[in-house]
Amino acid sequence: MQKNNIHIQDNFFDDDFFVKLQKEIVLLNFNSRLADFKKNNPDDDSNNIYQRNYHHVAIYEDALVYQEVTKKIKKYFNFSVKGMTSNYFLSFPNTPAIPHKDRSIYNCLIYLVGDKLINNGTGFYEMIEEEYILNTHVGFKENRAIFFDSKITHSPLQFAGNSTPRYVMANFITA
Repeated sequence: MQKNNIHIQDNFFDDDFFVKLQKEIVLLNFNSRLADFKKNNPDDDSNNIYQRNYHHVAIYEDALVYQEVTKKIKKYFNFSVKGMTSNYFLSFPNTPAIPHKDRSIYNCLIYLVGDKLINNGTGFYEMIEEEYILNTHVGFKENRAIFFDSKITHSPLQFAGNSTPRYVMANFITA
């Protein structure tokens, strides 16, 4: 995998596995990231918009979906995962843009449940004269995976217009 590249793979999971995963994810109890942030940082009185608008569920290494993701990353992106942190995320429309980089080597973002809308997707940005400029726009399509260098600035695009809640699986590859 070359640095600063973005790779897209539709039909990432096999159909039967994917349908089962979709049924399971909508039944999960998602925690507010802000609640977790406050619990772990009781003296921090910031009201971080990113923490407020995203909800997550951790996925552990022994989970079948975790193992399946590592196999599919090898198959589709020719990368052998040695370390990874995975979470399911639920995000909502009308959340402001939050361009950011992650503290991993690569990300594998998988769209799980949501409407097939361009603004349910992910935007990738360039910094030009101290301003983030949208460079690439990947629309939401269930069972689509996006594999990219974590140093590429990115953000959900639900702020940009017509969008709905979306469920994704974010895999932060550390080795």
